[in-house]
Amino acid sequence: MMFKQSIRNYQITVFSVLAIFTAATVLPFLWVIASAFKSDAEIFGSASLIPKSWNWVNFYTAWTDGKFGVYFWNSLLIAVSVTVILAAIACPAGYAFAKMKLRKHPFVFYIILFGMTMPAQSVIIPLFYQLKSYGLIDHKLGLIIAEVGLEVPFAIYLMRNFFRDLPDELIEAAVIDGAGTWGAFRRVMLPLSKPGVLALSVFSFLGSWNEFLLSLLVLVSNDSRTIPLGLVRFSSLHTSDYGVVFAGVVFAFIPSMLIYILLQKSFVRGISSGSLK
Repeated sequence: MMFKQSIRNYQITVFSVLAIFTAATVLPFLWVIASAFKSDAEIFGSASLIPKSWNWVNFYTAWTDGKFGVYFWNSLLIAVSVTVILAAIACPAGYAFAKMKLRKHPFVFYIILFGMTMPAQSVIIPLFYQLKSYGLIDHKLGLIIAEVGLEVPFAIYLMRNFFRDLPDELIEAAVIDGAGTWGAFRRVMLPLSKPGVLALSVFSFLGSWNEFLLSLLVLVSNDSRTIPLGLVRFSSLHTSDYGVVFAGVVFAFIPSMLIYILLQKSFVRGISSGSLK
């Protein structure tokens, strides 16, 4: 009886601690979203989380006058492009390092893996001059190439670990059926790697969407800026209109939250089934 009571007290304690951490995490997001619908007077004069009047004009002002419509589509184009390109490179490369002859030469994989130890700040100056020599400064393609280049080592590492845990017998059966090496990858192994690809997609999209340093380096004109850069510029120009600034913040983090919520199960399954084994 005492043991059951101890277990119950432990569960109550754990639940209470988790509830406190959850509230500390969620409440700031709710406060920002609620403030986006308020006027400045209500933000500073009312302690209520729920707005007294829903001021939708803040979102319209941020989307049009603040050019968050332009920033949003720029970020979406870059994030989707980076995600697709990384998946197209990392899937066959990870498969080659996990199942083909390259797995007998781990030195090549270690060279690629070395790229994960290099922070972006260490290569920012040569990267700028290289992109400048190609005429890619203030061009979305330049930012896409830079992001893909810096994220490729991690993407290959992630997919290589996932493919490595898939049984070799599946490839042998596909080859016996006449599929060939590429056919076995495309028809058998790639569909089975869907959780890993989705996990990689979440990492890639969120990393690209929230990326600031490379965007600041490459993108110069206002019409080519992404959400993080646009938010900094917008908040500096509207320091006296906090409701509109909060509306811009909502535009910045809502897509990231939606992506993670929609792909949460696949993301967790991909991480637990292959990437950390």
